[in-house]
Amino acid sequence: MKIAFVLPGRGRSGGNKVTVIAANGLIERGHQVRLFVRQSKAFSRSKLRNVWLKIRYPGANDWLPLFDDRIEPFRDLTQCRFENNEIIVAVGLWSCQEISRVKNSNIKKVHSIHGAPPRDVNLMKAAWIENVPKIVVASFLKQKVKDVCDQEVIAVIPNGIDTNEYYPSVPESERDGIGTMFGFPTCYKDSDPETILGVLRSLKQRQPQVTQRIFGACRRPNEIPRKMYTRLPSIERAREIFSRSLVWFLASSSEGFGIPILEAMACGCAVVATDSGGPRDMIKDGENGFLVEVGKVDEIVGKVKLLLNNDGLRRRIVKNARETVKNFNWGSSIDKLERVLQTIDLN
Repeated sequence: MKIAFVLPGRGRSGGNKVTVIAANGLIERGHQVRLFVRQSKAFSRSKLRNVWLKIRYPGANDWLPLFDDRIEPFRDLTQCRFENNEIIVAVGLWSCQEISRVKNSNIKKVHSIHGAPPRDVNLMKAAWIENVPKIVVASFLKQKVKDVCDQEVIAVIPNGIDTNEYYPSVPESERDGIGTMFGFPTCYKDSDPETILGVLRSLKQRQPQVTQRIFGACRRPNEIPRKMYTRLPSIERAREIFSRSLVWFLASSSEGFGIPILEAMACGCAVVATDSGGPRDMIKDGENGFLVEVGKVDEIVGKVKLLLNNDGLRRRIVKNARETVKNFNWGSSIDKLERVLQTIDLN
């Protein structure tokens, strides 16, 4: 197959990372794959910012250089040349909308949907309205697509995790405290900073001896002490932060998939997550983690404290979670993606 993935831009987003992994996997299976990456009008400024970030945070990964073949920058996708029978996979909202402008009867189009704006149905409809095959990363997105544009999803293809990157990296005796990710809302998900900060404040008041570790891509908010926060950690540093935490919580209002849940599970954390979409595909409440209602600070705090104070429960949750991780490997995900794209190619 000839396959082109269309990305909305450069950067360290999870969408870029999983696309590069999937694209490389398809190349290994003998397919011709290339990436089209939007080059914004502010490209020079964006390039300078990326250079600064790389100097300031040398361990932070820009995922696109890890791609094994051609990366083609563009400003207007309609000016790009596609080959006959090439499958164009639009990744994310902007790309889904952009490929609708490409009028070429000799190509196949696919929408790859990684998330849904928590508050903007019109944005989703504009992106997904074109009647082309749609794949999603989580089961809740099937109903979302049906509700927004009355179309069917042809496949749910979850992300995977590389357990050579994420695993317990410190002795169990050195594990203590809690961890979380901090972020601000985006068009793909809502990280709910108020809930995150509320949980951290409440736990600090109730159990001040418990260590708190936080990382994220954005600047550290004033409410979080400098020593607790790591910005743009390398994979090695993120693995260490997970591995030193007994409990990890994810307090998003909306998650397309929620891959940090798998990363935390693989590193031996007990996970508490809000029931915000993608997490329900990974967590069976009370078995391999806990799901709580979105925005409920006291409920999150209660589950975190329960896990901190009950070693037997936490160890059972962790054991079951490690089994769950085995079901989300990149080999299976890429195999399914390959089969789905081959079906489209034969239409």
